[in-house]
Amino acid sequence: MYTAITDALTKTLVSWKMWSAIIATIVVIFLGYLLAYKKIFKQEWEKVMIKIVMVVGLPTLALKGFLSDASVDGVKSELVVLLIGFLFYAIMMFVSKYFFYKYEKDIQDTLAMCVALASTTFFGIPIVTAIYSDSQNTANMFNIPYRIFLYSFAFIIMSKKTLSKTVKKTKAQLSEEEIIEAKKIKKQTLKNIFVNPILIATFLGFIIWVTQLIPGIQCVDYDGSKKFSPLRFDLLFPPIDKILTTLQAICTPLAWLAIGMTMNKGNLKAAMKDKTLWYASFLKIIIAPTIILLLVIGFASIGHYTNSYSIKVTSLAAMVIMTAAPPANVVVAYAISYNKAPMIASNLTTLSTFLSIITLPLWVIVTTAIGALPMFS
Repeated sequence: MYTAITDALTKTLVSWKMWSAIIATIVVIFLGYLLAYKKIFKQEWEKVMIKIVMVVGLPTLALKGFLSDASVDGVKSELVVLLIGFLFYAIMMFVSKYFFYKYEKDIQDTLAMCVALASTTFFGIPIVTAIYSDSQNTANMFNIPYRIFLYSFAFIIMSKKTLSKTVKKTKAQLSEEEIIEAKKIKKQTLKNIFVNPILIATFLGFIIWVTQLIPGIQCVDYDGSKKFSPLRFDLLFPPIDKILTTLQAICTPLAWLAIGMTMNKGNLKAAMKDKTLWYASFLKIIIAPTIILLLVIGFASIGHYTNSYSIKVTSLAAMVIMTAAPPANVVVAYAISYNKAPMIASNLTTLSTFLSIITLPLWVIVTTAIGALPMFS
């Protein structure tokens, strides 16, 4: 076992593919920061970049990841990732507030949600897919429970002030305006969860991927060398594959530049002087990923010793690195919208983004070492 871990670490540490991806991430993020700091990039451009990434780049990346051959073992592995995701976020939603029980309620809610919910979509996925090219499916599956908890439980917690007036009343006591407002909030929550380009692309891609296991569905001939499912539109019309490849390529550089611009919005000097933000950052980039790491090891051990499923090393790395990302942009937006310690949320994002970039190689090395254990495939 010791030899396997040593060999895995040596192979990783001398891999230019891994170091090139990490160095490229750091350089492009700081380029975005520098260009925003020097006013070469206008601050309003950040929203445009984020919109392009969220509406075009990431949905394409999610869909393209599933346009590959499926296997029973592969599907079981990704379903385990989905289960781990739901369990992890359920634990974090309950536990994270106790890290800040001494703080005032608004600050407690904001810091708890910042620690519980990382920027897995915007920050995590571009970095993970740049380092591990075969981790797209895991990243997509892990993001399903993330988005459900982000747009439901986190929204309810962060908007509690707004909802408190209606929650304490029975339905009969509500005015017509309050009933309409409550319905709008519920509708918006459901819309955020399900009418989402990334989630729609993920579900569509997963259906195409998993239905390839249906007996007899692979009936379309491909150049006389293999047969494929009629749902594989990328094989039916090859130019589609080129279009998707081109569109997904815009995701990573734009995301990294926008992350750099986001860092410029906060006050890094002030954040570095705040002990609360250092404490929250430690929880965000060290403790939260450690929790998911232990969960994955536990599930991988069960699968290995029961011989029922397996978890890939890249899946382990993807989940840990995505969890070690800075707080989700949506949580910061909630803090600003509902006036729940918005400056703390903004400065925490700036500090933890800076620290996340530094600790990124550390988590790659840790997951590489643990991935060499026999329970990982």
